[in-house]
Amino acid sequence: MIALKDHWLLVVSVVAVVAGFVLLKTDSLTVAPLLLVAGYCVLLPLYLWRSFRRGVGE
Repeated sequence: MIALKDHWLLVVSVVAVVAGFVLLKTDSLTVAPLLLVAGYCVLLPLYLWRSFRRGVGE
């Protein structure tokens, strides 16, 4: 089982994306796109970048 301590940024990005889709279904057209953009365009790439740097050894 993966430790959430190491992958907290991935968990936050998935929660932001899921919350964005849930809010999009309830016609919240102001917060939902912000959560989706934050999840897909900020948090997920940041997680991938950090995990790649950790894998290389920096």
